[in-house]
Amino acid sequence: MDRNDHFHDFESLFWQVSLKMENMWKNIYAKTFPGSQSRIMHMLDQNGPQKMSELANALHITAGAVTTASTILIEKDYITRLHSDSDRRVIQLALTDKGKETLTTLQKEGREMMQFVFQDLSDEDLERIIKIFNRASNNIDRL
Repeated sequence: MDRNDHFHDFESLFWQVSLKMENMWKNIYAKTFPGSQSRIMHMLDQNGPQKMSELANALHITAGAVTTASTILIEKDYITRLHSDSDRRVIQLALTDKGKETLTTLQKEGREMMQFVFQDLSDEDLERIIKIFNRASNNIDRL
């Protein structure tokens, strides 16, 4: 087998594993946060309080979709509305303590699943994969 054959096999397996892992993570989050709710929760977790328009732009969804999803999240006490001290018309959405705790629980569940998937890797294999993914990430950054 030459390098092209190996790369073809790698590419096929990479996409297979990536899609399966993505679906596993989506399924974990979808139980608690269906549809765009999970994406909103993720954005607020990563970036802190956000205006609805910022969320809509970043997630490429309509302002109406953000309003619908955020209303449900507010009703379930996962997020809250924050009013600006300088301009009461400016409203941001932010995670509540319950929202943060729920995300932590879901992330723990996802990490446990990943550990199960990769349980057969030796420490050396894991170190090698980390180096490989770091190199790939650096190459992507240079594109």
